[in-house]
Amino acid sequence: MITLSFSKSIVEKLQKNLEIALALSNIRLYRLAQTLLWYSEGESIKQIAKLIGVCGKTIITWLKTFMYKGIAWLTGLHYQGRGRKDKLTQEQRQGLIKLIKAGPEANGFHCGVWNSAMIAEIIWLKFEVRYNLNYLSCLLKKLGFSYQKARFISDRHEEEKYELTRREWLDITLPAIINKAKAENSVVLFGDEVSFAMWGSLSRTWAPIGQQPTVKTTGIRKGLKMFGTIELKGGSFQYLHSLAYELKPKSLKLLKEAKLPAELLALLKTLKNQKYATKQLFLTALNSLAGGPLINQHQSIILQHTETSGRFNGESYVEFLKQLLAYYQGKIILIEDGAPYHGSHVVKEFKLAYEDRLTIERLPAFSPDYNPIEKLWKNTKKDSTHLKYFKTFEDLHASVIKTFKTYMQDAGKILCVMKKMREDFAITV
Repeated sequence: MITLSFSKSIVEKLQKNLEIALALSNIRLYRLAQTLLWYSEGESIKQIAKLIGVCGKTIITWLKTFMYKGIAWLTGLHYQGRGRKDKLTQEQRQGLIKLIKAGPEANGFHCGVWNSAMIAEIIWLKFEVRYNLNYLSCLLKKLGFSYQKARFISDRHEEEKYELTRREWLDITLPAIINKAKAENSVVLFGDEVSFAMWGSLSRTWAPIGQQPTVKTTGIRKGLKMFGTIELKGGSFQYLHSLAYELKPKSLKLLKEAKLPAELLALLKTLKNQKYATKQLFLTALNSLAGGPLINQHQSIILQHTETSGRFNGESYVEFLKQLLAYYQGKIILIEDGAPYHGSHVVKEFKLAYEDRLTIERLPAFSPDYNPIEKLWKNTKKDSTHLKYFKTFEDLHASVIKTFKTYMQDAGKILCVMKKMREDFAITV
């Protein structure tokens, strides 16, 4: 039986150690100091063991150690709680970082996606250390990793010539374009094309736990194609639908329900299942069937029920260029990518005919990140198509146009996607 008596000064020192243990979150120091204080107050070893959550033999061992080492034993435990001891050495951690960065395929796996189980297997194979999968994510965060979505880059990304071309465009070509625009009082436009899927688009959203959000879809593989430009200085926005026109059986049915004259419907049936690449071609075909006044009277309803998804091609692009030249009265510098139809014969002829007003500048190959309108398309999809259901092509069209109209009314929504570029070149409205 152990019998200890504690002086007033020892009790005060034990209480001080208890306070230090709480401040440091040092569980071991806290348990030892609290055990000794309870013992000094006359608590039995059995009761103390029950309160601390250890066996009686452990309490006796602590008392014996205190008899031998005194208060200095507790003083030696004045450190921040150490937590879980690392299983991997610092050198092994650095080795693991290199293995993960190399990718799964470089480590003998068939797939290209890392998951926790695969990394746990690599740790065991390389270092003979086992990790619980629930804890492994904490280790990966400490090593500077996060679970994130990959992105595509060109396979030329590491080629010296490719990087040199990109740097040259940023450091030389773009500044020269902006200086030229200032000297000639030209507008600088960034152009691109975008397609909005009728089946909608998905994104993350808040929802009750265990109830994954669902979005209805028709499953129709049809998209709304648009040309667009944003203007660097003022933030103006121009767009054009790439629509085609086709008189399908459903179109004729809808036109009949719209109470088109029977004689006009009979003429329209002769164009059944024929597709026209542009609005102008379709109107020309209509006017060849019937007189101008009759077509003009019913033109809007005919176009409404025959429009369908068009194509990005030279003809439709020329229509958009015509629109730009009509909207901007002075000279235009249009920055575009290297889409094949930009160099088509019909487009080349058009650009040549208007070379006094229209200057074309090409972005470096595989450099969408240098085109600020790409950010605008991303914002548009967020507002127009994410988690939305479109029963008809017209519903999709209306949703996108509604967002486009906000751009026309608030240039700030355009200017924000060019903020850094405008700051770099001190461009103000």
